[in-house]
Amino acid sequence: MIVQLFPRLDRLAVDALLANRADDTRYPEPVVDADSFPVETRYAASGGSPIRHDVLVDLRAGLQKIAADCGFPDRGSAVDRARFDERASAFLAQRDELDSGEALRDDVWAFLACVLLSDLVAWRFSDRPAERFHGGVRNTFQRLWMRGRILDRGASAEARWELLGTLTEDALVQITERPSVGNDARLARALAEGWLRASKRLGRSAMEDAMREAVIRLRLRNQVQLLSELDDRELENAVDGFFAQSPAVGEPPHRSWTDRLLGRGR
Repeated sequence: MIVQLFPRLDRLAVDALLANRADDTRYPEPVVDADSFPVETRYAASGGSPIRHDVLVDLRAGLQKIAADCGFPDRGSAVDRARFDERASAFLAQRDELDSGEALRDDVWAFLACVLLSDLVAWRFSDRPAERFHGGVRNTFQRLWMRGRILDRGASAEARWELLGTLTEDALVQITERPSVGNDARLARALAEGWLRASKRLGRSAMEDAMREAVIRLRLRNQVQLLSELDDRELENAVDGFFAQSPAVGEPPHRSWTDRLLGRGR
């Protein structure tokens, strides 16, 4: 299979584009015409062929339609934007052209956010923080692609994308923005499934603290035992154990958070 090479934009070029738009109160105009791409746009010198322009157009059209269904170009509500994140994650995770090493490059996502999809970034994040345009785990679309790839239960699953629609934004950030978790898709998905089970016991209102504690326990345990080497049942039990130490809603906190974390006072 020939790898389709995406356009790329380095950090200096991103900073220059953002500086030029600093005083613009409108949504930045996306650039779809390849002849009008920034002069700093680059492709890899080898390893594939530049992606066909119609594929980029189709990628934009798909995301634009999802955004329009969620209120774009009107600002809409937080619920609308969360729905966009969920649907865009599933959409990006299923794009064949992103099923290669190109999707692992920050400068590819920087190009998409700054050039092809700049208006959607400004709509999704009205304050337009630079990190949403730069490549990395905070990039508007890179983070959604990561979520979709990690939390996909598979095409044969009855509720394939349930985790994307059920987990809170805090839980998703805890999973995808920590390299020790997000870089291991099996471990990340097991943690997400554990969050879902724990939320039924603790209630969603208690899950922010519960998730933060569980992630710390998981990371500490992973230092002495490679959790991804466990079989499915063992991994599920281990993750449930990380959440089990969090008290249910309404249960008196007999021990402090630090004591619970360190296992003291039992």
